[in-house]
Amino acid sequence: MELFKQIIHVDFIALITFIYLALFMRSNRAYDKSVNKYYLYSLLLVAVLTIADNLDYYYSGLSEPHKIHKIFIMAGYITRVFLLMSAVYILKRDTLTRRVRLLLLVPAMLNVAVILSAFFTDNVFWIDENNVLHREFLSYTPHVTSLTYFFITLAISIKRYRQGYKDEGRMLFISLASVMTGVISEIVLKTRGVLISAVLLMLAFYYLYLHMEHFKRDNLTGVLNRMSFFADIEDTQKGTITALCEIDMNGLKQINDSKGHEAGDRAIKAVSVIILKCIPNSSHLYRLGGDEFAVLFRSINMAEAEAVIEELRKEIENSPYSCAIGLAKWNSEQSFSEIYNLADKRMYEDKKRQKEQLRQVL
Repeated sequence: MELFKQIIHVDFIALITFIYLALFMRSNRAYDKSVNKYYLYSLLLVAVLTIADNLDYYYSGLSEPHKIHKIFIMAGYITRVFLLMSAVYILKRDTLTRRVRLLLLVPAMLNVAVILSAFFTDNVFWIDENNVLHREFLSYTPHVTSLTYFFITLAISIKRYRQGYKDEGRMLFISLASVMTGVISEIVLKTRGVLISAVLLMLAFYYLYLHMEHFKRDNLTGVLNRMSFFADIEDTQKGTITALCEIDMNGLKQINDSKGHEAGDRAIKAVSVIILKCIPNSSHLYRLGGDEFAVLFRSINMAEAEAVIEELRKEIENSPYSCAIGLAKWNSEQSFSEIYNLADKRMYEDKKRQKEQLRQVL
């Protein structure tokens, strides 16, 4: 009963967050399976850490030491690091190759080796006959390792922010600050449960963010979708948009008919990668449907936007694909429909020009 009261008193918020996140994941099984897989690992680690911490606290309150107490202390030291490592796995889910996974695993496994040495040496920690825990210099290995993953996560967050994912970057910065507060409070203030709650809240809010992003983005290419395009148009009527570009692939139907729809999907994804490579981070790419894309240029002038388009034309010419492009300056004196129709008109003029050039060559 005392242990149960202790869990409710210290870990109630973490427990409720754990339950809600688990239920949300269960009801969202159609979502990205790799994301759900890594989140499941994280939730299991949270459960292990919560049990280990509470049993550690329970045994530390007894008048005499118990051999099993050491196991729960070690489990807490090891699980904390793996929990932060799992957070990095989630953030790098799109580029998490086998090599990257193994590299990220190295600090955590070194921490395991150091902590397991507590079975044979007192250089990590030891418990005296009065059941008082004494930490030695190696007991701070988990904290140093946790800082390693913290700075990796911080680097990823800064990169995402610079790539234009500012909302995600801000949320990650706040989450990292809360996690660091939890680590410091456990080391300096000897508090309990703060780190678990901070990590769980970070995981929960990031999962919700990913879930919302899932509906804002095109499933095939990962770029923003048609719904996001019109939402951003409404949100940025105040003057941040400087130009609108329409891009339409040429010959997608022939690729689908001759090579199959999988080849067509590969072509669409390849073109989206080329466009993303050329446009600045301040601008956004949208797939409006089928083989049609749009770019909203922000924070650059028309001359800079035209230079980007020229670079894009060269990149596409060097690829196996072909696209028609239409660019229109964003003018506050014109309605969105007028600007959109102008970009559309110029795109079809470009498509017609390319067809004429092709006929002359043939």
